[in-house]
Amino acid sequence: MKNFSASCRRVGGLRSVLLAALGMGILPAQAGDTLFTNSAFDADAAGWYWENWSAAGSTAEFDGTRNSPVSGGSATSGSLRLTSAFNAAEGYQQAVFTIPLPAPENFIGSIGAVTFDVKVDESSTQRLDGDYGWLEVILRQGGSWDWVGLPGTRLIESGWRRVTFQVPKDGVDSIRALTFKLGENALQGPVTLNIDNIAFTTHPEDVVISHIDNGVPGEPLEGWIWESWSAAGTATFDPADTRGRSTSGTVRLEHQFTELPNSYQQSVFTFALPAEVNAAQDFVTVNLDVRVDPASVKRASGDYGFFEVILRNGTGWDWISTQNNGSSGTRISDNDWHHLELTINPLASQVHRLTFKVGDNALLGPVILNVDNLSFTRATAAPPPPTLALTPARSGLSLVTTSTDIYGRHNIYTADPGGDPTKYSFIDSSEPVSYSFTISSFPDATAHPGFQGHIFLVPGTPGSETSPDWNQPTLIFMDIKAGTGGTGNATFRIKTDQAGGNSELYGGGEPHTVVNSATIVGTWTITGKGSVLTMTAPDGTVSDPIDIGAEAAAFFREGGSTLRVYFGAQANGDANRGQGIGVGSIQIKRGTEVLLADTFPGSELNEELWVINAAAGAVQLIPPVEAGYVARWTIPDAGFRLERAGSLRPTSWTVVDSTPVTVGQTRQVILPPTVFEGTEVYLRLNKPE
Repeated sequence: MKNFSASCRRVGGLRSVLLAALGMGILPAQAGDTLFTNSAFDADAAGWYWENWSAAGSTAEFDGTRNSPVSGGSATSGSLRLTSAFNAAEGYQQAVFTIPLPAPENFIGSIGAVTFDVKVDESSTQRLDGDYGWLEVILRQGGSWDWVGLPGTRLIESGWRRVTFQVPKDGVDSIRALTFKLGENALQGPVTLNIDNIAFTTHPEDVVISHIDNGVPGEPLEGWIWESWSAAGTATFDPADTRGRSTSGTVRLEHQFTELPNSYQQSVFTFALPAEVNAAQDFVTVNLDVRVDPASVKRASGDYGFFEVILRNGTGWDWISTQNNGSSGTRISDNDWHHLELTINPLASQVHRLTFKVGDNALLGPVILNVDNLSFTRATAAPPPPTLALTPARSGLSLVTTSTDIYGRHNIYTADPGGDPTKYSFIDSSEPVSYSFTISSFPDATAHPGFQGHIFLVPGTPGSETSPDWNQPTLIFMDIKAGTGGTGNATFRIKTDQAGGNSELYGGGEPHTVVNSATIVGTWTITGKGSVLTMTAPDGTVSDPIDIGAEAAAFFREGGSTLRVYFGAQANGDANRGQGIGVGSIQIKRGTEVLLADTFPGSELNEELWVINAAAGAVQLIPPVEAGYVARWTIPDAGFRLERAGSLRPTSWTVVDSTPVTVGQTRQVILPPTVFEGTEVYLRLNKPE
């Protein structure tokens, strides 16, 4: 009897990473700001001094006439006035100002950033490039007051603005002073700054993305776009701020929904990150504050729709949902500020944008959101090593939902017939044309609700996109889902002349005829002749006739009555990633004539019949003689490799020659029986030194 074993082994230490600052802005509402002695400048600027080796004649003094107001703050406060006495010169000049802290402070694990308000006095002299120089904040570390530089900012405008500089994670255990430095080449004259409300943030693991500190009220914000394929919307700057600061604001996302009580709508916005990040490795949550404007229109159910934050990953901009208490989104039914800490999916390794989506059925009017304080929270612990499992491989064809997008379609479709372009079309056939999808296995409805199998009938010559139900203007859609206890149902859906949308499929586009079945496993068939169709379930139940009407039928004649037929699967939920449909056979008939029949006996699809239309690894075809075992392991798995041995005390482990695919939140590789030859076989995941 063979002994199969799977194990994991972690070798080597962790590599520390210093994360660069991602942006500037006011810190998250929950994080809190800690002011040190007189950093709000309510009465004087005691302790600040000019470093006399920098630009001669510079001064640091109290200014009781300038104040950056904060909601609830002192009405009679002032600010710190730093005058940098520069001359007109081509070379580099700098003016430096310092305040010693009352006692050395350990910033590691306690301080996340330094944040403050700054204003350029109108009397200041611009450089020829139109700015006022480069402002830096330096933490003075240790007994020698070593300089720990923080990211700087170029001063361009003369109005008050809020600035945040991220604090590094090491080398800041004995901070004794805070230094401000203004410097640049080609300065042309004096520059005067007002500084106010200097604070240390007390949420040390937050990495600022953007806190929407600068903008013109009502005008578009740089980096934000409305996705033009969604319902109309605008992204503009709003001076309303979560902390009540006059130097900061929020982004106002207006989703201009119309009153459609029987249809689905969505409006989508995207924000470009300052840099691509390995979010799964470096962070645990993405955070934000959100509020629904009282001018918004509620749904009849009392909420404002389903709000989602999606990580856009990789070169394909894949959609990877974040999680809020196990859900991919949030319903808000009031007009208060809400702080959200959204869990990052381990698949999110190349995140370069954040997408914000409001969508739902039965939206009745505009929904307006204010969003503020975008940040990541660092991962402070190493991820657990991957866990490895073995299951018997299933022979035949499987359509597995491998896409990182929970709404990704995973299809095969009929190769376009060269000599007879109308071969598969029902629309002008003298006999009924049937399209049969025999399912040998389907995910359980309780564990994987909403998982979908489907048949798409698409006229004309669609493109290569995997979502013709969204992209193409016209199609018929047989939507197959499991019910409780192994039952099943299929819904007939249709849309005509609606490219780049699907509201007709789920709202309009009647009729939405349903056929129920005692079993989900078996043959599902949709049959059409002219404008009339029926659906047949595996238990033999036949739907009422569905007459799409002459007007809809006319759309299926466009392009010469050609028809492409898709058979596929769609996850429709985070819990459904990696699930799949076992396909027993597919058949297309006109009357009694078989136009296409395939039981998928080989190791590759017949290219004369089929085109793969899915993410990598989604179409799995395994002949019985090659059906060994499927090795699956969790991610993240950076640096790990699959190894084999014939003994628990081998002289050496050998690397298994395989290329895994990502399936849900796992890697997967199908191992042939040859890997398991011998009386004992052991597999492990190993991360070498």
